[in-house]
This record gives sequence, structure tokens and C-alpha cells, in this order.
Amino acid sequence: MVIQAKSDYLITNNVIIRNKIALTAYTEPERSLQRKKEKEMAKYSPNQNALINQAITFATMAHGSQVRKGNQNIPYIFHPIDVANEVIYFSGLPNDEIEIASVLAILHDTIEDTIVTREDVSNQFGIEIAEGVQALTKNTDLPQAEQLAENLERIRAAKPLVQVVKLGDRNSNLKTFPAIWSREKIGEYLDSSLVIAEALGGSSMNLKARLLMQIAENRTRLSLYTPG
Repeated sequence: MVIQAKSDYLITNNVIIRNKIALTAYTEPERSLQRKKEKEMAKYSPNQNALINQAITFATMAHGSQVRKGNQNIPYIFHPIDVANEVIYFSGLPNDEIEIASVLAILHDTIEDTIVTREDVSNQFGIEIAEGVQALTKNTDLPQAEQLAENLERIRAAKPLVQVVKLGDRNSNLKTFPAIWSREKIGEYLDSSLVIAEALGGSSMNLKARLLMQIAENRTRLSLYTPG
């Protein structure tokens, strides 16, 4: 119901309408919240995080219906986003490198696990990011036993912001293991995680420390220790 309060004012559902322009009738707490919101929104830049948001959209489309190995209920895109969080919160990279590193984290599995090519990434995000994603991509033409060492060799030759993505990736992967993995498989994965920590730890002492802590905690929990 509309109640006409004055000739040029109408009131309906706590909204005052004057000259066909709606002005919300706030209570004092609501006004305070609105002022705070307006203050925060004044800091907002329309292009802020545009590249990261573009990467999330691209990776989501690339991974499609892919899910985490051994868990059909977790969309795969959750993993690269978690890797980006590791990079953002724990890498210690300079602010001017965080955005590129975050994009690399979000895209890091697109070439390896989807039909996306290096050229696709380059066309969308430029050569620097394409080269970084390529460095993070394992060469599956090699025997599996040789893939990690070759991959680490290429990553070590890349910029530190590429190296921290690999550390973030392994930190993310150690948070939970596929249900189908045996204790032996987990033990081997923890051993390879130690190799990664030692090879790339110089790029981020924080991520290295987190990785070493997770290795130790998982070995203790599963009674898995380094041979010898």
C-alpha cells in the first residue's frame, strides 16, 4: 500500500519517493553501515584483480568437469585457487609480483591436464605467463621416474615467482591425499615433496617451512619415516 505523506512525497515499504527518485529511509545503524560501505566502495577500482579473475574463468572452462583425483565431489578448480592462496599469503613475494604469480598458480595445470596449449595461454595472458605455465608442466613423454627431476631443472632456471608456485602446489597437495592411494604411494609422494622443498626452498622460506612441516606431520600421522 502507498501512503501519500506530502504532495511531492510518497512512502511505500520504508522507501521515500520524491520526484520519481527513490531514497532509502535508513535507521541510524543502517546509515552508519551505509556510510562505511560507501567509504570502502570509494577505494574500489573496476579493473582491480581483472587478470586474476580472467585466469579463474579461463582455468574453470579449461578444467571443465574435471574433479580432484580420488574425490568425485571436489571440482578441480578448487586446487589451483588454493595454490594461488598459498602464493598470496605465504610466498613473501613483492607486491608487484604477486599478481603474476597468482595467475600462474591458477593456470599451472591447464597445459598438463587439459587440451589448452602454450599458444592458448600466450594468446590470452602473454608470453611471460605462458612460459611460466610451461615450466610448471611435467614432460609426460619422459619415463615417470625422470619427470620430477627434469621438471625441477626447468623450474629452477625460471624466475622465483614460478618456483613459489611449485612450492604452493605441493603444499596444497599435501593437505589431503586421494583415497585410492596406498601408504606406500603416500610415502613416495612425501619423499618427492622433500626433494621439491630442498630444490626450490630458496625462493620462499615460508613456503619451504610449511612444506617441511606438512611432510613431518603426515609422516608422523601415518607412521612413515625416511629410510635410514
